[in-house]
Amino acid sequence: MTPYLQDHIWKKYLLRASILFILLLSLPLQPDFYHALFTISWQYFIADIFHLVTFLPHYFGVQSTIYDWLLLLVLALVGAAIWLKKEKTQRRDREQTYYYYLRIFVRFKLAAILFVAGLTKLFPVFVPELSLSHLNTAYGYFADWKHLLLSLSAAPAYLVFLGVVELAAAVLLLFRKTAFLAVIFVIPFYGNAFLADLAYQGPTYFVSVYIVLLTLPIFMYDVQRLGSLIVSLKETPPASWKFDWQTKRWGRWRLPAKVAFAFVFIVLVGARSYSVYRYPNQSLHYPTQTGIPGAAGKYIVDTFVLNGDTLTFSPTDSIRWKDVVFEKWNTMSVRKVNTVFKDVPPTAFFQREDDRREFEYTQVGDRLYYRYSISADSIILRNPNRNYGDDTYLFKIRRPDSIHINLTGVNAQGDTLHVGLSKVDKKYLLQEVKKVGRRGLGYKL
Repeated sequence: MTPYLQDHIWKKYLLRASILFILLLSLPLQPDFYHALFTISWQYFIADIFHLVTFLPHYFGVQSTIYDWLLLLVLALVGAAIWLKKEKTQRRDREQTYYYYLRIFVRFKLAAILFVAGLTKLFPVFVPELSLSHLNTAYGYFADWKHLLLSLSAAPAYLVFLGVVELAAAVLLLFRKTAFLAVIFVIPFYGNAFLADLAYQGPTYFVSVYIVLLTLPIFMYDVQRLGSLIVSLKETPPASWKFDWQTKRWGRWRLPAKVAFAFVFIVLVGARSYSVYRYPNQSLHYPTQTGIPGAAGKYIVDTFVLNGDTLTFSPTDSIRWKDVVFEKWNTMSVRKVNTVFKDVPPTAFFQREDDRREFEYTQVGDRLYYRYSISADSIILRNPNRNYGDDTYLFKIRRPDSIHINLTGVNAQGDTLHVGLSKVDKKYLLQEVKKVGRRGLGYKL
């Protein structure tokens, strides 16, 4: 076999292996994808569509791992060898056709991901505003990944800028002639996201790797011409090979498919993202159930009586509560000192139901978080962290005035407890800035 023919066969093999590997990563073969697809609803639309477009195979756990990728890579390599061997007839434009189909697939898959990610940043709901509990937690009690997310929360203008970049790339991907320009933006953008995931120990770096992988078929198609134009300074014509859609029966569905794609990923995602942004009670990260009216704020623990014994404040006491925060939604957090907190790793970035939303308490120390429900004058506190299965309280709640709350009841172990709380008139710089703007406070961007 001549070196030219041998090289040509290897190119055919690598093309087929690339097609199979990308398809195995992209085409859902697990039931949880279809459960999300067939139970999609407008209320949870952003969470559902985000899960669907970023879905990756996870045969060895709840999230995709290196073992999943290695398994699919081996299957792709073996499948490519079988595919190449089974092809008896030779067609002159077969490789160009395969490559064309591959580029169509990755263009629209990338565009779907970027439209969802970009629109949730443009409005910006990708990360929520810092909660009062977060604002009353010392900086050192947040894990690295939480630092990154909270930094984005505190800089919504930067988040919007990231969304604009993603949306610009997504629009360019919709057109074959501008797709290469799009991936020039996407590769460094999500390459940086991948490095940030690694540096901050985030759980989503495989999604970033997957997005960069999708750019490669488009990038490799034109990179040689780019080098000829920019490095060698030669006159470089564009690719001359064209696909004849007139010969394909399903070619007439191109326009309806594009319209449907634009309707779902631009119109619907955009409308729902704006709705979530416009009405904060539709949060994607915090519970949507309203909390006690007028109770939101920080409270100092004036009185703490356990089994009839009054405990005064001590910096070494891990039993007595130090302060309490009530959120606008049905979350109450309790600060304790010298307590070893049991963290849980974050799972899906967006969760549908309130009781599964874990953004508040994952990768955060210093405070214990409780979701509460109220019936008449009773309040039930439950710790949603699965490592605290028996951490519950049943209290009678009294509000003698607007700044005091008294809780009297028992915990899960049967200990009686009386807690007297006094609200603190505390101002938060981030909230004050929103009222008058940075320039109103003397800051210049």
